[in-house]
Amino acid sequence: MKIAIIGGGSLTWSFGLVRQFIASENLQGATVSLMDLDAGALDLVGQACFTFNRSAGSPIEIETTVHRDNALDGANFVLICISTGGLEAMRHDLEIPQDHGIYHTVGDTVGPGGWFRAVRNLPIFNGLADAIGRLCPHAWVLNMTNPLTALTRLLARRLGDKVIGMCPGVEEQVRSFATLIGADVKHGLEYTVTGIDHGSYFTRLIVGETDVLQTLRHRGFYRSDDQLPSELFVDDPMAMRVHSRAIFAIWREIGYLPSISDRHAVENFSWFLANGSEELPFGIQRTSVDQRVAWQAGKEQALRNYIECGDDQHMNQLGHGDDPVGAVIESLSGHRSFLWGSNCQHVGQTPQAPQGAVVESRCLFDKHGVHPESSPMPAALMPIVLPTIHRQEAIVDIALDGTFDQLVSLVLTDPLCARLDITDCRRMVGRMLQANCHYIVNKRLLQAG
Repeated sequence: MKIAIIGGGSLTWSFGLVRQFIASENLQGATVSLMDLDAGALDLVGQACFTFNRSAGSPIEIETTVHRDNALDGANFVLICISTGGLEAMRHDLEIPQDHGIYHTVGDTVGPGGWFRAVRNLPIFNGLADAIGRLCPHAWVLNMTNPLTALTRLLARRLGDKVIGMCPGVEEQVRSFATLIGADVKHGLEYTVTGIDHGSYFTRLIVGETDVLQTLRHRGFYRSDDQLPSELFVDDPMAMRVHSRAIFAIWREIGYLPSISDRHAVENFSWFLANGSEELPFGIQRTSVDQRVAWQAGKEQALRNYIECGDDQHMNQLGHGDDPVGAVIESLSGHRSFLWGSNCQHVGQTPQAPQGAVVESRCLFDKHGVHPESSPMPAALMPIVLPTIHRQEAIVDIALDGTFDQLVSLVLTDPLCARLDITDCRRMVGRMLQANCHYIVNKRLLQAG
């Protein structure tokens, strides 16, 4: 088996992924090819992976390369965890909208920041699709890059149904809510989630014999007064992990509980982040680029420390190492079956969505492929989710071959831009395009009407 990691120098993803493969008895003998254009980052992550592999008796083969085609040639699985332009490009995604009264909390999926992250990454993904189709046409492709839905959609259009978007958010939220009411997920969990990545909602959530949503409602979390039950911070120390207050307000007003934390959920609405004030309600926390830079520096230092001393006690701080990509690969290779919240093409699981659109649902992975569970969308959610799906469909075409005016039209209809007038929106889009001009492949976007 060959596993190619495009973005192999990722400080957030790559070491954790490789560590999973090393630990898997079913993946012994596999070749993992780390590919990254940043030779320095690739060398650092590669050294850490080599060190961990040797300490485990070298159960897998690891190679590093700066050449994409070398990594992809003959791959059975392709994992993508890149960020075109890196954090400095993302700085423009957040700071320019802020000048126009839009206070992104994350800025990687929707809103002006999300759409421009898509514009930078989609042409790169289009090139990746070309190369995958040429060098490993039968490979499974697992995308971890945001905006997850739009990028996974482009790959699925080009490569078919062996494309999956991987995000841990839904499963983490399931466990947080179960912990909040004192339930044990070891007793078994069942849930139904419907929508899209960073914008889906629970319609059912059961742990053992406990209805988690009903219990949360009875304990006072079904509310939109910017409060939480007072006993939250007293009786259950594990509940300190749940800081979300805005999602409970959304639940109270919309009728369905978001399956992601405040930071992502609020970017789907105009209520929270575009009210003309930097003082955000519901205790909403923003993540700045400077914070991300500091986190990256900490991850880099942790890798350097590990390479020098071989002590991996602090390596769990590196990010998404526990996301079950290894379990998915084991399952698709026929070694087990596995249930996980994932994103794939709509083939009937969400009838309200356009056919082929990428949607989020719980999925079974096994030797026969990926099998999404039925996740119909209630009528109350359709006016919220479906317009975003259509924008995500449109951004694929606009990024590759669209015009400045088409991009303005898309951004103008986003809920976070609801308070902008047309002139202000055009000015903001123009500024963001100029700030990103080095990464804009489709030059028609730079030709303002």
